[in-house]
Amino acid sequence: MNMKPLIAAVFAACALPAMALEVTLPAETAAYRPSDLPGYRLVQQNCMTCHSAQYVETQPQTSPRAYWDATVKKMKKPFGAPLRDEDIPLIVDYLVKTYGAERGSATPVAAAATAAPATAAAAGAPRSVDTLLGANQCSACHAVDKKVVGPAFHDVAAKYAGNADATGKLMQSIRSGGSGKWGQVPMPAFPQLDDADLKTLATWVLSR
Repeated sequence: MNMKPLIAAVFAACALPAMALEVTLPAETAAYRPSDLPGYRLVQQNCMTCHSAQYVETQPQTSPRAYWDATVKKMKKPFGAPLRDEDIPLIVDYLVKTYGAERGSATPVAAAATAAPATAAAAGAPRSVDTLLGANQCSACHAVDKKVVGPAFHDVAAKYAGNADATGKLMQSIRSGGSGKWGQVPMPAFPQLDDADLKTLATWVLSR
């Protein structure tokens, strides 16, 4: 049997350029259920970096607090999620009261939104940038000069450069959150911040 034609065909097939397969994933639509619990913002900041809210939605609704505690700790070790130890109880509290066996035991979001301005007004003097950055865990998603989960502050400042209402627009962006401006990973909303705090943060970011 003459093997030359077969060998030639094999080499010809191998010589064909590899075709790259392009896959376009649908935009993320699942979102964590809003809550006034402090763990809500922590979940938005930390959990959606690795998986969507659908992962939580599929967990058993009868799951007790111990189940959620073990699940969150598993995300930190061995999976390596950058969770702070002091934040884990807050995240667990939000998850069990929103998706687990303690559903319905959290304060409605509307009530917290109503109380937030009064709390901010009672605080007195404006808070410093360092205090605001730390209290709202901005560094979990942002750095000054490099992209982390969200854009670098330097890049945000560059985007708003020359905009006459840059401070106002950035204040609204921080307050409302959203997705699509810098990719599909959503930025959580910060409705509890008053105008003074928002202006402090926006002015600082725009100066980077």
